[in-house]
Amino acid sequence: MMIVINLVFYNFISPTWIEILLYILVATMFALWPDVDIKSKGQKLFYILFFITDIYLILTEQFESSAFLGLFIIVPILSKHRGWTHSIPAMILIPSPILIYPMISEGEMEFFSGLPYYLAAITGYLSHILLDKKI
Repeated sequence: MMIVINLVFYNFISPTWIEILLYILVATMFALWPDVDIKSKGQKLFYILFFITDIYLILTEQFESSAFLGLFIIVPILSKHRGWTHSIPAMILIPSPILIYPMISEGEMEFFSGLPYYLAAITGYLSHILLDKKI
């Protein structure tokens, strides 16, 4: 499926090799995300990333963002395994900041700048759900 997405986007935006590697990295990270609710390699990776991000937010005095990140971090731990993290709505919503952030940061409704990364995230997430036979 990832190859199909790359072929489609190659015809429209001609990604560089670095962008293709980033697509694969994003897809891999979102393939690991659904298991953040249990003790796993994915959980350890994400919590290390969350910790580093939270330290950065505190050091730069972005306390409100740090608080929201802290709240977001504990939600998967409070749920049961293969609960909401293994659902189609989560598959669509969890990667949505990848689609929305470029629009906010650029100050314009440039929908397509984050779309390849969003689709890579959806592909990785869907592969995990399919392999867990939750669909």
